[in-house]
Amino acid sequence: MVIRRPQEHIAGCCWLARYADKVRLYLVGQLPFLYRVALNSSLGMDGYFLRHFKLSRWEVVRAIARAKDDEALARWFLERPGVTQQRIADWNALAPRLGAPGQPGFMTRHLVKKWVLYPHSTKRPVNSLFEAIEQDEKTGAFAVHEE
Repeated sequence: MVIRRPQEHIAGCCWLARYADKVRLYLVGQLPFLYRVALNSSLGMDGYFLRHFKLSRWEVVRAIARAKDDEALARWFLERPGVTQQRIADWNALAPRLGAPGQPGFMTRHLVKKWVLYPHSTKRPVNSLFEAIEQDEKTGAFAVHEE
């Protein structure tokens, strides 16, 4: 199973590559349980992503299912009315900070990190959702990134 890191890009936009990987695995029944629980959650990174670009989860899931590859998904994404180069730049600056002290998602990260979604992100302090995901997937029960 390969799920790209949060900071990897499609169409110059972080998180979209990871989101696409999770949806593709979900559609073929290979997404692990905890990832299915978090998929499209309004409280998590998917929810922030969808709200930022004014997209619905079903619209994105359908687009990912129909796109034959990342290039086709990138074309679809860049054609959305809520997607501009400035909004992508704003998202790329905001997303890595989500869950950090003083940033959106801080309380959510603390509530779900240790007990629910990122149980392996307790080895060292993390300051954002991106960091929690990275640490959890490096030290967790299974690796999801290609090295």
